[in-house]
Order: sequence, then structure tokens, then C-alpha cells
Amino acid sequence: MCLPKVEIVVSVVVLVVMMGGLQEVVAQEETMCRGVALNMTDKQKGMITECLTESKIKSVWKIPADKLSCFGVCILKKKELLTAEGKLDHDKIFSYVEMVMKPDEVKKPMKDGIEKCLKEHGDKVQVKDDTKCMTFLEAGQCVHDVFFELCMDDSRRRR
Repeated sequence: MCLPKVEIVVSVVVLVVMMGGLQEVVAQEETMCRGVALNMTDKQKGMITECLTESKIKSVWKIPADKLSCFGVCILKKKELLTAEGKLDHDKIFSYVEMVMKPDEVKKPMKDGIEKCLKEHGDKVQVKDDTKCMTFLEAGQCVHDVFFELCMDDSRRRR
């Protein structure tokens, strides 16, 4: 499912919050799947917060389509999920998903969905010389949609 001009949710795998006094409260809500907290350290949550701030995004649940790619690339860089050549590191990505995803029943469908995204779009990603993050657009949208479908609870979908 593709949501082109709609404000959308990110993956990554994976993602997080703004700044100031709201940071802890929002970060907690932003790092959940089906109402269950992801298994993330404060440092990992902080990386997501930094990427939201750098991308001028208020919430992982409402990422404008035009900011999704660079937000995703920021997350990949901070979490060291790219190779030295700027390609997606599949092994690290799947290890990360296995480590952080909760509830447990979403791990397999999440990994299956991400695997499909990487097979279809992963070879196009080359972020080393891509300042506008366009090579990550299709892969990022695909992973975002997988996360949204698996993790967004019904109350958030209606907002």
C-alpha cells in the first residue's frame, strides 16, 4: 500500500521525536508498535529524536512524504545500518529488527515485509553521494508502509 501525499509513518525500523521537555514523553509514544514499547535504549531513541529534529518532523506517525527519505537515511546512518559504500547492510538491518521489534508476533511479518522491500528496492539505494536522499525513496516508502500496517493501532489510523 502506498500513501503518496498523505502524512505517513516511518519504519525502521524504525523512529522518533522533537525536542525540549516533550522529548521523553513523545519519544516513548513514538517508539511503540501496537501499543507495546520497542526494545530500544535511550541512546537509540535519542538517535530517532535527532533525526526528527534534523528533518524538521514532529512525529514518526506523521512524516510528510517529501521528508521520509532523508529521515530514513538519517536513521540508517545513526544506527550504522549502511555499508561503507553507502548501501543498505541487510544483515545489520535484520539483526536490528530482531533486537528492537515488539510485540514478538510482529517480528516475522516485519522481517518478511522488509525483505520484500529490500529485494524490490534495496539495490537502488546509494546514499553516499545522494544529498537529496532520492535513492532511498522507494525502499523507505516500502518499509514505512510495512511498519505502518503492522504497528499502527486502529485509534491512530482514524486520526
